[in-house]
Amino acid sequence: MIGAIADLGRVYTSAVAIEAAAREAADYGSFHAINWDATNAPPPGDNQSKTLANMERRACTAAWGSHLDGYTEPAGTLNHSTCTNPSFTFSLEPSDPSCADARTEPPCIVHVQANYDFHLFLGIPPMPSSIQLTRDSRFQMQDLTPP
Repeated sequence: MIGAIADLGRVYTSAVAIEAAAREAADYGSFHAINWDATNAPPPGDNQSKTLANMERRACTAAWGSHLDGYTEPAGTLNHSTCTNPSFTFSLEPSDPSCADARTEPPCIVHVQANYDFHLFLGIPPMPSSIQLTRDSRFQMQDLTPP
């Protein structure tokens, strides 16, 4: 019973940490429309860009800073630039070049999805030994500039 209660607390804190990591990435991506201009945004079908790389680094750093059990990143990764548990996917809604313009109506949405494999202390049948936590974060594009 005590093990189950401990796992419940761990699941809750892990879910909060994953949500915070997804929000950190979405916040960065939605802060300035210029993040999605031709020099920063990926070409269609490509996942590499300055903006996406910075979003992933921020998400992985937030997840690492939360001391998640099972946090993993590829060997040779510097400054938590990428991670595999949790993993993140990023998209822009709609995915067209108009998102580089802050005046786009309706405003574009930055969508980040985080997936995390949580391993339970007590994986005794019929209980699973792991659970996948998925969190979505959507932020509306805004050009926030100091007054």
